Order: sequence, then structure tokens, then C-alpha cells
Amino acid sequence: MPEEADGTAVGTTDELLCRSPWFAGLPRPLRERILAAARTRTFEKGEVIGLEGCRPAGMSAVLSGSVKLVRQVHEGDESLLFIGEPGFWFGEFAVLTGERTLVSAIAKTRTRMLMLPKRAFDCIVEDDPLSYRHFATLELARASIFLMAYTHASSLEPEARLRGQLALLSHLKHDGHDVDVPVELPYSQTELASIVGVSRQTINHLLRALVAKGLIEQGFGRVRVRAPRALLVGL
Repeated sequence: MPEEADGTAVGTTDELLCRSPWFAGLPRPLRERILAAARTRTFEKGEVIGLEGCRPAGMSAVLSGSVKLVRQVHEGDESLLFIGEPGFWFGEFAVLTGERTLVSAIAKTRTRMLMLPKRAFDCIVEDDPLSYRHFATLELARASIFLMAYTHASSLEPEARLRGQLALLSHLKHDGHDVDVPVELPYSQTELASIVGVSRQTINHLLRALVAKGLIEQGFGRVRVRAPRALLVGL
């Protein structure tokens, strides 16, 4: 696939969205209905896409750039949950349940989004009630991932927490599908330290240990997980 000057992959909207195993697996008529009802919007770096605790505006997918999903843990203090790249969908929980949003979404870079308004979502499921289960599978897969993440986060061993989080981030990037192929994760050492709950110095030491064991490769602001399943062996 061709790239822009800044290295961002480009392609048709359908091609970019099909990086998501969930979207790629939808029946073609449903994919076409979503594309016809959605609209695109561009956000500048640092711009808020959606705020935690708000009424659902709709579901969104990243077309270019990247988005941070964060949750406020204390006043003025945010916890990083995930960084979404092209093909990543979010906002399904609030749209499905009608509850307020659980996280805030912030553009990490200049980002182009595809946004499916809640009204359009409601029309789709009213016209075709069976389509609801396709949207529900995305949320159910992620719920299981975050349950596992909570389990690993309770580990007392920092390396075990890091290995568990890297594996879970890999699965989340693939919409909850079990993967055992190399996965590129767009996280800096500072961001991983925040997720695992350790200092940057500690995360540097832990990452070096995983590199030495052949489990990961490091790049600038990125980590390449060579085999997500191998990270969980022995945990």
C-alpha cells in the first residue's frame, strides 16, 4: 500500500478499515451501509475527539494518524489505555448500550476519522436487527480483553505485567482475535511505563530483558511483538 510523505499509509476508506478483522469480517452489505452513512472529519494533534462521561455521539474509526484512548483516574491525571491506528474502531460500548462514554479519545497526531453517528447506527439496526450482533461481537471481544488486562495488572511482578500488557495490546489491535504473528505497537517507553505502572528506567530495563529473550524488538516509539502467545508462556 502506498504511503504519504510522513509515512502514513494511504488507500481507499474500505481498504483502511479492513485492517480491522472485525470490519473485514462483516457482510459486504453491512459494510457498504456503514460507509454510506458515515462521514469523515480531521482532528489536529491534541484535539479532543470525544470526552469520557458524555452521551454517545456515535462510533468512530481511524483512517490516518493515531488516537489515544485515556481514562481520568484523578483530577487532572489521565491513564493511557490504548493507541489506535488506521482501521481501529471505538465508541461501540456507548452506542450499543446508550450509556455515557467510558473513555476520552484524543488525537495523538493529525488524524482523519470516519464517524458513524448514533442516529445512523440506530437506523441500521432498526432496518436489520440481525446486524446488531455484528456490532456486539466487537464489544464482547474487547470486554474479555480488558478482563484479562485487569488480571495481569494485579500481578506483583513488573516483567509479568509488561508481558501480559504487550500481549493484550496485540490482541486489542486485532479486535480480540488470537494472533501469533508479529504485531507492531506504537508505544514509547514513557507510554508503556504509564500502562504498566512503573518508572521509565524500570520499563527500559524490562524491555531490554524481553529483547534479550527474543520476545520483542524495539524501535523509536514502537515495539514489535514477535509472537504474542509466547509472552504469556509461564505467566
